[in-house]
Amino acid sequence: MSVEVGLARAALIGRFFAGRAREIDCTNASVRDGLLFLRDHQVLSDNLGGGTPHGITAIAEVIRTVAELCVSSAFSLWCHRMVMEYVHRTDPATFPRDDWARRLGDVRTLGSTALGTAMAHLVGAGPLPMTIRASDGSLVVNGRVPWASNLFPPEMLVITAGVNDAGGKYVVAVPGDTPGLSIDPYPELLALQATGSSSLHLNDVEIPRDHVLSTEFTSFLRSVRPTFLLLQTALCVGLSTAALRAARKAIGGINVVFEESLQAAEARLHDVESRWRGWLATPNASIVPMRGFVQLRLDAALLAGEATRVEAVVTGGRGYVTRSDTARRIREAAFLPVQAPTEGQLRWELSRSA
Repeated sequence: MSVEVGLARAALIGRFFAGRAREIDCTNASVRDGLLFLRDHQVLSDNLGGGTPHGITAIAEVIRTVAELCVSSAFSLWCHRMVMEYVHRTDPATFPRDDWARRLGDVRTLGSTALGTAMAHLVGAGPLPMTIRASDGSLVVNGRVPWASNLFPPEMLVITAGVNDAGGKYVVAVPGDTPGLSIDPYPELLALQATGSSSLHLNDVEIPRDHVLSTEFTSFLRSVRPTFLLLQTALCVGLSTAALRAARKAIGGINVVFEESLQAAEARLHDVESRWRGWLATPNASIVPMRGFVQLRLDAALLAGEATRVEAVVTGGRGYVTRSDTARRIREAAFLPVQAPTEGQLRWELSRSA
């Protein structure tokens, strides 16, 4: 994508999402509308499967641009896009890839990536609580997903993973209208209330055998994990950019005493953004060690917390108003340490790979 096309796209996205964050934050607007807008402008399918030869730069820049304006919308986009990514990587001979790809691409179905515990299990950070057993021509899934988003049944597709009695681990797709699938009441969240986030229960949920995305649990998750982390990093970069831009605009008077802190945060953003942009072209752990993607994701999340803190002290009392953009960004940044992989999981993984 040329620089000119990229700038034009960013401006188009900016015009649509500017001002929507406040309404979405109050759940007076739907994150799905944003996905439909991006669909209509042929954005959702950019770079599927790694986007050879340009990596995932285009879709990452879209997520980053949306996150500058509304993290709820960007997070919903990340969630939906990752499910599109999983489906794209399946074998159409064993999975109804084309049908689900059309539904997701049209936003008739929303994608819900419920692989947080599976990703943690992949690196040895916890058990895989979902179980799968064969039953005639189908599979029966049982278990609980502690957190998932884009949970807007029945028009959703949940991607999760489980283990069978023999120890085989599968990544599976569960349509939102499947009997036995239930969602806990949506809890009141500090931010991202509009993203349809809650816990899922699967009680004897029966799915067709062809709804197994992969029986190669480890290799499948390892293949998607760099994209998973880089697109999460886009959320952090977008939020940090918006916060530091607001702080730079507001600094003056006695608040020039925060100039050094602002400059330090801007330098950190430059470092994180440089690494992030450099690796978007190669979302592959055989090229960039996985530790690099993990460290980048942690650094980006920590930066978002610092950037919003700097914005808060520079902005002063105006930012303490509940409906202000500053207050919203502070609450959005508070989500990042608990988003899977959590800050604790990232630090734990890095400590084990040191």
